[in-house]
Amino acid sequence: MADGLARDASRSLRLAVRIAKLSEDTQHLKAAMTTRTTIDTAVGAIMAQNRCTQKEAFAILRQASSTRNVKVSDLAAGILASVGQAEPLTTHFNH
Repeated sequence: MADGLARDASRSLRLAVRIAKLSEDTQHLKAAMTTRTTIDTAVGAIMAQNRCTQKEAFAILRQASSTRNVKVSDLAAGILASVGQAEPLTTHFNH
């Protein structure tokens, strides 16, 4: 009987840990999607300013981030603020 209880407790604990990990992963993915929207929009602004491809614009953003020692997402938000995007962008997806 004790073995059965221990086995059930072990399964319950593994399930709880798995649920917590999936919940954490979901939070990280939502944050990444929001950051990605900001970066992609800034890349579009760079493309318009420099008349370049998306790949070239992202390279410009990444290089500037590296040179200034600033996260790409923070630099992207700064670029958007400089072109008049005062409030944070929203990401549209089902949650």
